[in-house]
Amino acid sequence: MLAVASVIVVAALERAPGSILLALPGLVVGALIGLAALQLGVLAGGLALGPRIPRIVIGVGARLHDWSTPGRTITLRAVPIMLSVTVGPGRAPVRPRIWGTYLVSAILGIAVTAVLIAVESGPFWLGGAVGCAAAVVLALVPRRDAAVTSTGWVLFRYLRLDPREAAEIDAAPLVAAVTKAVQAGDLPAARAACEALEQLQPDKQSSAMARVIVLEAHGRYAEAMQLVLGMLAEPGLPQRDFALITAGLAGLAAAAVEAGQLEPELGLGWAERAITDAEQLAYPSYKLNGAKALVEVLRGNVSKAITLANSAIALGNDALGRADDLATLARAHMAAGDNATARLTLVEAERIAPWWPRVAQIRARLDVS
Repeated sequence: MLAVASVIVVAALERAPGSILLALPGLVVGALIGLAALQLGVLAGGLALGPRIPRIVIGVGARLHDWSTPGRTITLRAVPIMLSVTVGPGRAPVRPRIWGTYLVSAILGIAVTAVLIAVESGPFWLGGAVGCAAAVVLALVPRRDAAVTSTGWVLFRYLRLDPREAAEIDAAPLVAAVTKAVQAGDLPAARAACEALEQLQPDKQSSAMARVIVLEAHGRYAEAMQLVLGMLAEPGLPQRDFALITAGLAGLAAAAVEAGQLEPELGLGWAERAITDAEQLAYPSYKLNGAKALVEVLRGNVSKAITLANSAIALGNDALGRADDLATLARAHMAAGDNATARLTLVEAERIAPWWPRVAQIRARLDVS
């Protein structure tokens, strides 16, 4: 609707058909400028105020290179026309730091829009100014679901959360410590951080999530599933949280079947229902491709599994998630009888996380075969 409104504004300001045609590509360029300004603001605010910045993605399209450290991955893609910066809870106080980061983002987005309006000359840059304004206005509309949390939602709602959600966010730095230790392969440190969180908040969702992360890192998928099912049964769970947790359940259930910890029909039924439920709750479908690929491998649909796994690898930006998807792709190639390709695929997974349980498991199978 905002895109249509932008075109109408341009048409109203530039009456001549030729000028309108020149302004339309300006709309696209302006929108990209607005989005880039907002994300540069997130990056600048994050570096200045100290929230966690786990992922930075430069560009769209094919992945060219990753720079990974425990706690942060920077990905360069083929067409550098966009920037995506992910911010999460870091040092305390958590919420003021994140709120301030998005305030910087909003200020920079508004400032760039103002500059484009001030220097606008000709139809193209008129379209650029309108497109930039549209992108910034859209970001400032408070909106939160399983797919996105807008700048406006953080600015207008983040400091006024209900006590339950505020307590979960304030505990998030310890969950981040667990995640960072797992990404580094330091499982004793992950267990220690998890135990510290349990002592502070034994009955909170954040504690359960930390335990799930540690259990998955040890390959104890069925136990992790039990915790996730308990989280889903909590009364008053927000729809967004339900979608995110359900998406995690899909991968755990399939991995439990693969590891022999769960009966195939029971586990794959859980996984397929979780995938369907997550998608119905607006969880991005492409983020479920890894779980879908593993389900298809276990169902014997090898060609479909290879397609889904390749898509998950191409679109994913999380290092451990990518290693897991590469393990699934290697498993699919093994099922197709192509062990040579499976070995090449697994080498890339081992470069990221050779200790990850599914990577190690597939390596053991390949060495036997």
